[in-house]
Amino acid sequence: MSYKKGIGVLVLLSLMMACSTGTKVTGSWTRLEHQPESFKKIVILGIAHNSENRRIFEDQVETRLENKGYPVIAALDLLPPKAAIGTITREIVRDIFISADIDAVFTMSMRHMEDTRRYVPGHGGYYMPYYYNVPFYDYYGGFNSYYYSPGYYTGSVQVYLEANLFDFESGELLWSAQTKTVDVSSILKMAEQFADVIVEDFIKSDVVVAPQSK
Repeated sequence: MSYKKGIGVLVLLSLMMACSTGTKVTGSWTRLEHQPESFKKIVILGIAHNSENRRIFEDQVETRLENKGYPVIAALDLLPPKAAIGTITREIVRDIFISADIDAVFTMSMRHMEDTRRYVPGHGGYYMPYYYNVPFYDYYGGFNSYYYSPGYYTGSVQVYLEANLFDFESGELLWSAQTKTVDVSSILKMAEQFADVIVEDFIKSDVVVAPQSK
C-alpha cells in the first residue's frame, strides 16, 4: 500500500469512528393496549451511587420535559443532597414522594458498560528485508510510514442506559427504553445526548397525555 493510500485509509477510519460515537435508542417498549394517562407530578429519579452524576442526568431530562410542558421535578430537589443507593432506603424515598404528591416516576439507570479499548503498539524497530532489490528511495517512500508509525488505541467504551416510567400508586411499568452511548468524552455530554434521545422517544410513545392536548 502506498503512503498516500495509507493516509487515505487512516482518514476514512477516523471519519467512520467519529460517525459511530454518540447516543441512540436501541429498544423501546410500551404497555400493550395503553391509553395516554394524565399525571399531576412526575419525578425524575436517577438510580446510581454517585449523587453528582445523578444530578446531571436528572437536570438534563427534567429541563427537556419541563420545556415541553410536562409536570416534572428532579428527585434530588426532594431528597437529601447525598441521597444514593446505600444511603437512603426505598421506604424513605416512598414517603418523601407521597408527601410531594408524586404520581409517576421516571427512572434512569446504567444497565451495562463494555470497554473494548486496547493499545496496538507501533512498528518501530521491526525489520524484514523483503525488498532488498528495491532502490532506497522507493523503499523508504513506501514503507517508512509503516515501520515508524506510532501506536494507537482501538475499540470503544459502550454504555447502556435504561429509562422507565412507573405509575407510582400501582407500581405498574408503563414505558421503558434503552440507549447505547459510544465513546462520549464526558458525563455532561453523555447526559445531554441521553436526554435528547430518551425524551424524544418518551414523547413519541404517547404514554402520558401531551400537555398541549389536555
